[in-house]
Amino acid sequence: MQPTVVTPTAAIRPGRFRAWQVAVVLVLAALAGAAILLQIRGWSAVEGESGSACASGSAVCPRGVVPVLVISFVVGLAAIPFVIAAVVRRPKVNAGVAAVGLVAGVIAAQALSGGLHAAELRVAWTAPYDAAGSPATEGVWTAGSSLIRVRADQVVSYQAATGRQQWTLAVPGGDVACAVSAGASSATVGFIGYGTAGGACDQLLAVDLGTGQQLWSKRVPASWKGDQGAGFVAVGGDTAAAVTAGAVLGYDLRTGAPRWTTLTPPGCSDQTLAGAQQSVVVLAACGRTFDVIDLDPASGKQLWRTPVPGQAPGYHFAILSADPVVVVDVSPGQPEQVLAFGATGHLTSTIPVGDLDTNYYQGFGPQIAVSDGLLIGVTRPGPSGGGHADVVAYRLSDGGRQWLLSMPDDVLSLRQDGGQLLVIDQSRPSLALDAISLPTGSLHPIGYIPASIVNPSGASVYSAGGRYVVVNLSGRPPVPPAAAIGG
Repeated sequence: MQPTVVTPTAAIRPGRFRAWQVAVVLVLAALAGAAILLQIRGWSAVEGESGSACASGSAVCPRGVVPVLVISFVVGLAAIPFVIAAVVRRPKVNAGVAAVGLVAGVIAAQALSGGLHAAELRVAWTAPYDAAGSPATEGVWTAGSSLIRVRADQVVSYQAATGRQQWTLAVPGGDVACAVSAGASSATVGFIGYGTAGGACDQLLAVDLGTGQQLWSKRVPASWKGDQGAGFVAVGGDTAAAVTAGAVLGYDLRTGAPRWTTLTPPGCSDQTLAGAQQSVVVLAACGRTFDVIDLDPASGKQLWRTPVPGQAPGYHFAILSADPVVVVDVSPGQPEQVLAFGATGHLTSTIPVGDLDTNYYQGFGPQIAVSDGLLIGVTRPGPSGGGHADVVAYRLSDGGRQWLLSMPDDVLSLRQDGGQLLVIDQSRPSLALDAISLPTGSLHPIGYIPASIVNPSGASVYSAGGRYVVVNLSGRPPVPPAAAIGG
């Protein structure tokens, strides 16, 4: 019998073929494991962060979730049957290989799926609780890296990065704050109206926001009582302006020296005002009209005056922006509207906003932003209280709608931060902080906020010192008056 000769090439060919098979099973199992995890994480992100609002191409979908869901479904659909067939054909070899591949795919997908979710934001610091019976927040200022909370009885500055309390200033004489100027990151002086509790809001106080020093205070002839919100005092350029019983008074912001007095127009009363760098805007009720008046902050000289006619008895108005000039006009029996004015006082657009929430919220103002030629606000819930709030942007130039964003859930707070909006929405299982692009209305989830630091009946969020700082209307337990959050 002739011996069978086996060449080296023939001897290793089957081994090479088995190694190739093992490699294919390993790769396909890894793809299948990754696809399964990405499907689970992706749909969890859609449900947890977007509710039913997410659809293909929708701005409210978590970042990158739609393509990841599509690709992982296609890959999983192709890979899983091959892995199952390979295991059934050679269970002793391929079962172990498939298990290793599945684990490797799951581990690899863990890192990728992290981008589909908003992170849980950690609490960097919390301010001490207010004592029982302490008054609520009247206003908030940001100045550089500081956040300043104005309570009815005192003003407190926090270093936003660390929460360190930098200074405290009590309202003089045991009185209470009843009006607070709007705050901005460029502000160096805060301006407050105050008076006796329940009495006239007839005294003014200027505060250096860097040191907490009282710069000056004085009494004015005001006839309004109680909380006046932001319409009683304003800062325009380096002038502090205040409404009195018959005029608007202008003072040097840092010294309190009188600069000018602009009398209420004849036949008019009930003024409200707002300030910007180059203007002080005043609204005056004049019978069945109201007048929009723009004053030069340095001299008090009237730059222009535009009447808004045809008002029904009981109408009311408010200033949403002093630059550009944007006011809201609410007249009984008529659709609510926003009026935008040009630089010379001409009416540029009328925007019907019957579904927009323009109410003033104590301490935080209206949920409205005016920037880059847009009016952005939050829609009111439906008549039955169901459905989610939307964020909508209108063009000031022609009143047309620029974009509409369906939110994951109802909006608790909206605040402008540079070229974006910061929004707290009441997502489940916890509140979420989102950023919305002003030009496009696209949404980016920032992270989830621990419920323990947010008062759902009144809160807002501010950006200062590299932190997001939540400020609550009430700082009594169980929520603090302010808390900073980060990644």
